[in-house]
Amino acid sequence: MQSVKCVRIPVRPELERVAPYEPGESLDAFSARTGIPVERLIKLNSNESPYGPSPRVLAALGNYTRYNYYPDPAAPVLRQALAEYTGVPVEHIFLSNGSNELIQLLWRVFLGPGQSVALCPPTFSLYATATTLCDGTVLTVPRRPDYTLDLEAIKAALLPETRIIILCSPNNPTGNPVPLADIEALLETERLVVVDEAYIEFTGAMEELSAARLVPCYENLVVLRTFSKWAGLAGLRLGYGLFPTWIIPHLLKLQLPFEVNVAAHIAALETLADLESVRQKIAWIIAERARVYEVLAAQPFLHVLPSQTNFLLASLTDARVQISDVRAALEAEGILVRFYRSPDLARTFRVSVGTPSDTEALGRALANIRLA
Repeated sequence: MQSVKCVRIPVRPELERVAPYEPGESLDAFSARTGIPVERLIKLNSNESPYGPSPRVLAALGNYTRYNYYPDPAAPVLRQALAEYTGVPVEHIFLSNGSNELIQLLWRVFLGPGQSVALCPPTFSLYATATTLCDGTVLTVPRRPDYTLDLEAIKAALLPETRIIILCSPNNPTGNPVPLADIEALLETERLVVVDEAYIEFTGAMEELSAARLVPCYENLVVLRTFSKWAGLAGLRLGYGLFPTWIIPHLLKLQLPFEVNVAAHIAALETLADLESVRQKIAWIIAERARVYEVLAAQPFLHVLPSQTNFLLASLTDARVQISDVRAALEAEGILVRFYRSPDLARTFRVSVGTPSDTEALGRALANIRLA
């Protein structure tokens, strides 16, 4: 048998600087690691809906018979439905395979080697990853102690090479929205301002807080949305963006054919046709969020941030309790929450809002943590 000749083609050097994105652990992986059966687990680590999609979605997906054909890339019916939902004209709407794809496409359109993206940590880590993959530079402007934006610091940090300012509103993982006045102030810097509104439906004040209605008024504003969280469709990966019309032709050049699958098209249309029941589920989550807040705030070793999302961020305030203690107590009860490696979040954890029974289990598990 001949020996294998070792020839390794060099990879792009910027890949050496990229830390792989670490998603919340899956149920199967957690079960395999802990030995706890999947059916006994409570998944509160990825901000998924505990209630699933509209029943109309499930029925329509089962009844559809033309999965052997590609979807219509133009998606005129779905884009029109989204125009009615958002109040933004249809020519501004672009569909994607999850909003993560939109981030990658936008960065590839606007960012080149040596150019920078301004972001405000702690925030969604994919923004920095996408920047590095484009051989760009991450320009970090930390938030104030209350996690609001420091507008003057952002403006002062901008460089001639800064092309994009990315804002998550409400922010992941801190749960607070960005005031529209702050967004408009940053639009005046003449950089592309990208507002990620993955959690906007959970604010309870979507019309007042969303930047969507500003898109037709600014040539440098983009708003990103997703069906993953509010609509219970995380597994189907459907996102969309609201763009100035001049940007969309450039996105089309980069997007691979048929990226949005047929099932996602169907699910989105049925969701938008059943908003009353879907909004009822959002209302349940918002109500339960208050209970989760109370459970977390009742622990003498925790500080919990108010949130306008479907998750809450809690931080340890007592040196006698370590994150490892929290992890052990929750994992013993089969509860998955999100922990972080980054230094600024090392003593924090994020809890997705689940069902009332999930909240009760969370409270019981945290009560098992004893102060030394």
